[in-house]
Amino acid sequence: MVKSVNTIPEMLASVARRFGDRTAVVDGEERVTYSELLARVNRLAGELQQRGIDSKTRVALLLPNGLDFVLAYFAITATGALVVPMNAQYQERELLYFLEECEVVLLVAANEYEGLCRKVISKGAKGCQLLLEDEASQISLRGRDFGTLESAARSSDPVMYQFSSGSTGVPKCIARDHRNLIFELDSLTETLGISHKDRFLGVAPFSHVNGLMRSMMASMRAGASLFTLPVFDRKKVADLIEKEKISVFIAVPFMFGMLAKTRYSQPPDFSSLRLCISASAPMPEKANEQFYERFGIYVRQLYGSTETGTISVNLQENVEDSLLSIGTPIRGVEVEVFGDDGQPAGLGEMGEFAVKSPAAIKEYRGAEDANREAFRDGYFLTGDLGRRDEKGMLYLEGRKKFFINKGGYKINPQEIEDLLAGHPKVEEVAVVGVPTAFEDEKVKAVVVTSASCQAEEIVEYCRGKIADFKIPSLVEFREDLPKSPTGKIRKKLLL
Repeated sequence: MVKSVNTIPEMLASVARRFGDRTAVVDGEERVTYSELLARVNRLAGELQQRGIDSKTRVALLLPNGLDFVLAYFAITATGALVVPMNAQYQERELLYFLEECEVVLLVAANEYEGLCRKVISKGAKGCQLLLEDEASQISLRGRDFGTLESAARSSDPVMYQFSSGSTGVPKCIARDHRNLIFELDSLTETLGISHKDRFLGVAPFSHVNGLMRSMMASMRAGASLFTLPVFDRKKVADLIEKEKISVFIAVPFMFGMLAKTRYSQPPDFSSLRLCISASAPMPEKANEQFYERFGIYVRQLYGSTETGTISVNLQENVEDSLLSIGTPIRGVEVEVFGDDGQPAGLGEMGEFAVKSPAAIKEYRGAEDANREAFRDGYFLTGDLGRRDEKGMLYLEGRKKFFINKGGYKINPQEIEDLLAGHPKVEEVAVVGVPTAFEDEKVKAVVVTSASCQAEEIVEYCRGKIADFKIPSLVEFREDLPKSPTGKIRKKLLL
């Protein structure tokens, strides 16, 4: 049973008191107990306060999964500042947008990104200071001891800014408060039966809601052990699961699919796993069956969003009978299915999922039009289409708006289309997702040009402007794009 807390700093302090000698984080050869973790967080937080970081400031993270991410995240929350986790694959244009949008005053970044970060700061985010990973780590390890910090944070205070995959091409800012996060973590750990005895694999990016909340933060909430990997490497993942007896593996369909398709010199032993959970995209039934055939455990589907936190999870005992279901809502979460007429749909009828949850936000920051569209009568309208069966199980059928899923990342095609529209030889462009054998999608650009152009020119034009995972891996040239009578591009004909 977890102890009641109101804020993220309270959470870590409470867990450290109860499980101080237990391993909190394992990063390569480095192992840190909860007592050590709290002491290091307090040293770093104290130094951040000395540098002017407080409840009026925002601090961004550009770090891969690892101990330094955990330390920085909790240290920032201990000062009362807001954390802005950013994808480590972001490039100059994206970084500049997020730093300026959030008015970030400090960027904590991996050493390898120093050149990129300094360039971005010099171009626009000039009020932002840079703290490199190695220095932050040394401060937490050998810096001044400020003792246990008394955080002034209240449960209603915002603690983190994240961004949605905006359907308008501009990501919408989401501010979640301590109350949102604590509710989600308490409900999630209770629903999944997570305890201090569990051993989590943290390979889904901590910069994204799935890896952050359902791996890093959920393990911390329960006093469990978190084994981190900076990037997904199927051989390293398999070895770590076997060697460290991982019990909880929460990732994305792409990762499970890759593990199932990999040829091993000796089949890895996954018998320690009690929970494999897939989120961020639908888990195909075929891929799930392949995973079960290889490793003897089915992958459970979890459904959630950045705006709402975790919504539902499939924990059915006979899960093989409902592999495509995203299960039932977790404790305290309500899901309604609304038809096109705005009325609740009947059992088995398709409609839009709408969510009420104490973990959900009430509005997008500074986006009045989006707020009118997405928030209604206490519900958040997800934009996801699905149905509920007679057993109360939810099934996700698709999106009202078109996104591309690559390795669990949501990619807005309009962002890439807007970028490529600036290419001097491009007259018209459409970007779509093409399914792959690994249960995700490739980014494909279909281009109409005004002059002779090679695919390499299109790819190189994108490089350095957007994250590598967004860059088209397929480029097709056409004389024109298929359109409907109203002039809308018919993207289904471009696959």
